Amino acid sequence: MNNKKLGFLIVTHGKMGQELLNVASYIMGQKLDGFQAVEVPFMGEITDSAILDSQTPFQERREWLRRQIADAIDRVDSGAGVVILTDIIGGTSFNVASELLRQGQGVIISGVNLPMLLKAAYLKTLSLEGAAKELVERSRKAIDRRSPQNGDPVAGE
Repeated sequence: MNNKKLGFLIVTHGKMGQELLNVASYIMGQKLDGFQAVEVPFMGEITDSAILDSQTPFQERREWLRRQIADAIDRVDSGAGVVILTDIIGGTSFNVASELLRQGQGVIISGVNLPMLLKAAYLKTLSLEGAAKELVERSRKAIDRRSPQNGDPVAGE
């Protein structure tokens, strides 16, 4: 029997990733096993003197973040791979995660949102690519526009 399941890592600026995970856990009625969030700290919130006193504080923060992401990957990867969900493509979270993943180890998806996390809870046994495809599609379907003043129906009508 194969007990290997996908791991999910949420890497975002500030506390957004952890808060999304908290809300998803609340909605699901349980802690989401195999999920972890990593915070990309804002420079103004860093208290680590090794980073602040450095001649290159942005590079030090990036190295610190690399270690945090690498450790989190190790914690959630049971051997089936890791899906890394980031807030914005081209941002620090996305770029650092991209540097860390080895080929076949995982996939990175930008634009993390609550519907994506709720769907991810049910995809742990899929392949990396299968899960990635499902998550992107779920997120696309969760985005909508309503303009009741223009005759568009209000949600629920």
